Amino acid sequence: MTKKHLRKGPVTSKVFVRFINEKQWVSLCSRYPHEEPVEVPEDIFVEWASAELDGRVSDSQIVPFGEFVDQLHNRWPHSYQYGITLMVSGANVFTAEVAIPSKQTRHIAQALPYMIEDQVAQDVSLFHLITGERNGDGELPVVGIPALLIESTRALFTEHDLPLDSILPDMLCLPLRENEWSLMFDGKHLLIKRSEMDGLAIEMDAAPVVLNSVMEHWQNKPQVLRVLFCLEHLNENLKNWIRTQISGQVADAEFDIEYDEANASDFQLLCDHVHSHFGAKKPKFDFLQGRFASSGRRKPSSFNWKPLAAMVALFVVSYTAFLHTQAWKMNQEAEALDRETKQLYKQLFPRDKRIVNVKRQMQQHIDDFQSGASGQSFLALLAQTGEQIYDTNRATNDAISPRRVSFDEGQGDLRMDLMVKDFSQLEAFKGKLQKAELGVETTSATQDKEGVKARLKIRSERS
Repeated sequence: MTKKHLRKGPVTSKVFVRFINEKQWVSLCSRYPHEEPVEVPEDIFVEWASAELDGRVSDSQIVPFGEFVDQLHNRWPHSYQYGITLMVSGANVFTAEVAIPSKQTRHIAQALPYMIEDQVAQDVSLFHLITGERNGDGELPVVGIPALLIESTRALFTEHDLPLDSILPDMLCLPLRENEWSLMFDGKHLLIKRSEMDGLAIEMDAAPVVLNSVMEHWQNKPQVLRVLFCLEHLNENLKNWIRTQISGQVADAEFDIEYDEANASDFQLLCDHVHSHFGAKKPKFDFLQGRFASSGRRKPSSFNWKPLAAMVALFVVSYTAFLHTQAWKMNQEAEALDRETKQLYKQLFPRDKRIVNVKRQMQQHIDDFQSGASGQSFLALLAQTGEQIYDTNRATNDAISPRRVSFDEGQGDLRMDLMVKDFSQLEAFKGKLQKAELGVETTSATQDKEGVKARLKIRSERS
């Protein structure tokens, strides 16, 4: 056997592979759950080929499994660059058709094991089952394979960083025309396909007996039985033997037999059909569905996110620092305003030694004095005016700074000298006093570099 050398070329989308000595692989998979990690023996060989995105399937080659892994990793460094389709022998697979009235997926899944248990020699719970679309008679096609084989194969491929996309039974990979059955010899088995989800793999020794049973019991006979001869594996003696067996079993059948010859290997023929017929789509008879569905691989983005991420991180840190700074400044201003308010309160009410809540205590003074007969006393006016100064300074820091307070008992006026930032602030303060039912008159006002110095005459206007 000569080994073909790979050369690096354009990125391909698909790799097709099958095990040459599949019985050894099945035996290896049966030990997998109990022996981890499992070493793949050097004498397990695979046949594989690749298909370019817009081209044909390449010539296949046979190599040990370990060399196959190395070749793929050398040719495609990243798993997102390709996907693997594994073809398994139909000898490990069974197909059936069952009549289940319900069309609900949950009901089908519950009833399916009981419907096919008579057709399987093993415990049906050990099988992974997939279904297709109902045929004309309303029957549901079923394809089954040992679940352990699927589970172990996926795990072993994952261990070797091999992106397994599909697992297909080889007999269902045969090309099939409408109203025909297809038959092909792969060197060990006769493969028969009669519908998209129904087929059979017959070992050569059992071919005569099984062919007779197939022709007798399979329903919906075709118009044509198409026999595919792959010349790479067949000599004239074997071709004549196959012709004799088929002719003997279908002599009384009411359909034609046509023989096609392909100048390729059986594996090449299967790969060509799957690639040309399905392309990037997954066949309905792909075993990697349901609980074994393959997860897609996404190509990493070529965009360099690191600079942008660094900028975002810097912005977040800077903005957080800014918010902390603003919060600190506002707390400082609030504390300063609170100190000034308490200082003003002490100036207005020096007898109050304990100051807890300036606004509430100021309001208490106002209420006390307003409950009196005249409501025009010095303290009443002072309390009302002080409340407006407090509210103004709460809204605008250091807006009003009282300097001197006196009371004209004869006129009942409160005389107050104060400092404000500007004349507009002075007028705004007078407006607040008037809204509080206080009459206010400016007796003098001058402006210098410190602000506006004003003297106000304040009186009560309540009746």
